Amino acid sequence: MEMSSERKALADRYARMQAEEGLVDVKFLLSNPAEATTDEVYREVNAMYEALERKEAKVLDFGDISVH
Repeated sequence: MEMSSERKALADRYARMQAEEGLVDVKFLLSNPAEATTDEVYREVNAMYEALERKEAKVLDFGDISVH
């Protein structure tokens, strides 16, 4: 079975993160897996990382823990 381009892009990103940053594990839990295909999840996760790289993200502070 051939890997989709979205899945390959994410696998390549995680391989780089493992080599460069020591990434060990990543998990995404879907509240309702029937609402998205596997490729849609890969596409959204890739889009999230791309937005982070472009600095288009904000830190959310819920006031429940202190992170330094």
